[in-house]
Amino acid sequence: MDGASRGNPGIAAAGGVLLDEHGTWICGFALNIGVWSAPLAELWGVYYGLCMAWEQRVQRDWIVRVVHVYREANRVADGLANHAFSLSLGFHFFPSSPFDILELVKEDALGSTRTRFVRPG
Repeated sequence: MDGASRGNPGIAAAGGVLLDEHGTWICGFALNIGVWSAPLAELWGVYYGLCMAWEQRVQRDWIVRVVHVYREANRVADGLANHAFSLSLGFHFFPSSPFDILELVKEDALGSTRTRFVRPG
């Protein structure tokens, strides 16, 4: 799952995907939530991602741990969150990958990587 906002606060969105152990698409979502802060966009992404997993009957004996992942390692969810900006307000469920996200799914399944340059702190 991922959240995005254009401004803080600003127009905000979230997205998420369920993939099987082989990287095959199970389902995904995009959520255009209007004007919110970046942290709330992230939380809405977590909330809707967990709801979607529950509704898909994904194994329900969960232990949920929230960790930060750079967008380069979370490109499908980041792509869905950004895709949501082009959609009407509300929740959009995808039983199959939207066309503009399909390439990211393929790259993830192949293990493609992206370099991230981080300035020493």
